[in-house]
Amino acid sequence: MKSIKKMSVIALILLLVGVGGSLIAFNLMDKSNSSEEQVIDPENIENIEINTNNEKVELISTNDSNIKVELAGTRMNDIEDRLEVKTDGNTLSIQTVRQKGIFNINLFGETLALTVYLPEKLYESLQAELDNGSFQASQLNIKEIQVKTNNGRIEMGDINSDQVYTNSDNGGIKLDHVEGNISGQTNNGSISLYTNHLDRSIELESDNGNIEIETEKDPTNAVFDVKTDNGTATIFGSSNWDTIVGDGDNLIKLTTNNGNIDVMKQ
Repeated sequence: MKSIKKMSVIALILLLVGVGGSLIAFNLMDKSNSSEEQVIDPENIENIEINTNNEKVELISTNDSNIKVELAGTRMNDIEDRLEVKTDGNTLSIQTVRQKGIFNINLFGETLALTVYLPEKLYESLQAELDNGSFQASQLNIKEIQVKTNNGRIEMGDINSDQVYTNSDNGGIKLDHVEGNISGQTNNGSISLYTNHLDRSIELESDNGNIEIETEKDPTNAVFDVKTDNGTATIFGSSNWDTIVGDGDNLIKLTTNNGNIDVMKQ
């Protein structure tokens, strides 16, 4: 037993030494500010695909006539990701590529930001997958949106869409006036939805975190399916709410294992 404890202590010391050495090595690395930019004609672009490693991703509406993709920030020379942009028919593919032999690990936080400036038009789809990084999008018209990040927060505001899927393994989700049917899931983090109405399909699920909805209008045609294992649930200030409103055509399903659920009027 003593030998096992001794080995555990030695392993812990070696781990701490390794982390300390990594921090020192990081500070000694050759770092520099960098910026890569590519411009694309948006005329035939209908679908957008984004795949990143350790970058913050932001999509912004622009009055410019072209799509602009920018990767900027502090780069560890010869280690950080490089920007790769391709078009295939009506699909724009954007990804950050790491040179072979380097692990996709970011011990020191996000250092690069990927910003995509999209001219105002209706796009068919957006698919974004992030390994480690937050995602933000605002003032866009996209019929179908799918966003997934392993570690990072997802935020969207002023989005016109038919269907929005969001998923974060570790990170909160904030949707501010996002139109369309909504599906949001996170393992660890809170989910917030701010909207002008609830008469549509809404499914929000968090393993560990609160779910909060603020609406400008009362629902007129919805059914509430609300469940929390460890927490409280209140719908418009009441813990004894009407399950069905109107014909109940639109399912509002809210689930959390550990957290509170609150639906309120703005």
